[in-house]
Amino acid sequence: MKQLLILTMTALLVACGGNEPESEPSAPAPEAAAPAPEAAVVAEVTEAVQEAMDAPQPPAMVEFIWHSKAENYSDEALMAHTTAWASIPGASGWELGLAAVMTPRFESEDFDFLWVLAWPTLEARDNAWADWAENHEAAWLELTSNTFTYSVDNVYGFSPSPGRMPSAMNTSGTSVAEFLFCAYREGMGDANRQSFEAMHSAFMDAYEAEAGPTGYWWTIMSPQFEPQESNMFNYMWTNFFADDAERDTVYAAYEASEHSSQAEADAECTDPAVFDSRVIYRAGA
Repeated sequence: MKQLLILTMTALLVACGGNEPESEPSAPAPEAAAPAPEAAVVAEVTEAVQEAMDAPQPPAMVEFIWHSKAENYSDEALMAHTTAWASIPGASGWELGLAAVMTPRFESEDFDFLWVLAWPTLEARDNAWADWAENHEAAWLELTSNTFTYSVDNVYGFSPSPGRMPSAMNTSGTSVAEFLFCAYREGMGDANRQSFEAMHSAFMDAYEAEAGPTGYWWTIMSPQFEPQESNMFNYMWTNFFADDAERDTVYAAYEASEHSSQAEADAECTDPAVFDSRVIYRAGA
């Protein structure tokens, strides 16, 4: 929003600026006069403002809800329930941007899969959860009790800060996601991480210049809760790949890059926790 205001004010200043008129009348302008430079600048700024307005905004919060399989769980049953659930946000007027189910490629004592919700605003999140508790939760718990269970005590919210966006949009509805929980080393902080992100973005620019566009992108997730003492971290680095083949090729190039060693110099991160992700709801789809 701040950038948008600056661009808008720049356009206004350019449009209103110019030299003071001279006291003597000037010569008539040629019939086919070229456009004034100021007009071209205004057009460029106006276009930049429009692009800023049209650009998708990152969600205010992304929530991860732990789910556990019940006695009659199956992938088919989960698919049927997610299809049924996907009708609720639109019918209920929720301002939900996206929902997904993420299944881990590892065993966890805490959950069997994650239900992920991306909210455009905290107000939208609060309103939807209030509606869910009042109008949907009881029936949902009864409907799904033999398939899976969850608890509102295991809902974990993160504030995302997107990094480099994908150069080729993944429209398949599925992806490979991985989470790395990172704690800054002594004397390190956000500025160090942002410097590494700049290097990583430059690396991907060079990589894609040779290999072509990819669906790879990342975002930094800041916890909106107090992590457990046994698992303290400052942020969660989240990678998304279109598929395993893309993940393997990008990693191979990254591991051979000069900047790959810098990640561990700035922060101590866990090994990637890898998930298969499937979109189950998208606003406007």
